[in-house]
Amino acid sequence: MQTRVCAIAVFALAGSASAQDFFPSLAAAGLTVRESDQVEARFRADTTNWNTRLAFDGAPTPSDTTANTGNGRANYENQTFGFDLSYTTGSATFDLTITRPDTTTSTINMPAPDIDQLNTLSLSTSGSRGAVSLTAFEFSGGSFFVDAFPSVDTAPGGPTFSESFLYFGDAANLTAFDWSLTGDVAFGAFTRSNPSEGTKLNLRLFDTIPAPGTTAMLAAGGLIAARRRR
Repeated sequence: MQTRVCAIAVFALAGSASAQDFFPSLAAAGLTVRESDQVEARFRADTTNWNTRLAFDGAPTPSDTTANTGNGRANYENQTFGFDLSYTTGSATFDLTITRPDTTTSTINMPAPDIDQLNTLSLSTSGSRGAVSLTAFEFSGGSFFVDAFPSVDTAPGGPTFSESFLYFGDAANLTAFDWSLTGDVAFGAFTRSNPSEGTKLNLRLFDTIPAPGTTAMLAAGGLIAARRRR
């Protein structure tokens, strides 16, 4: 039995149902990170540097797991890529797979045996040097199935950065079961020949709790209602 969740655009009090009935998407100001543990996966349309990345923090270092998905502006501009970030409990390993428009794939993986708990997923895009859009979002694993997500589309005309969060619950642990996060990311026309950090998709997982009062009211489009799928 899975918990299926879908986005609905309403205002509601989180206290109106049990914790299992709501899957909130929280504003950044409403998150309080409890642990230093985090995992970051990134895919960016950079024609000269790393293009896919798995790491334990947001600062690229030589020890990060990185791979190219093909250099050259034509390989990214006005192209759509599939992505799959997954976790396997047996090997305690994260895998990031990028599928190119020609259906070929690139996969990198990172063992993470020392991560204690992860209960929040962040998706963000940067579009200051070219439009970035996210579609076909799906999270599946354990008792969770999520097939909708607030828009994080960005473009040079604004917003140039957008981020939203999925909070699985205070007691949830995304390293306790196998799961997969999939979707498509599309890049538009670039304003520079090398868009670098200006066009990217960033996925972060970390442990958090909502700040006091955050879940008292969830804004339109930010509430996720759950129903059981048998």
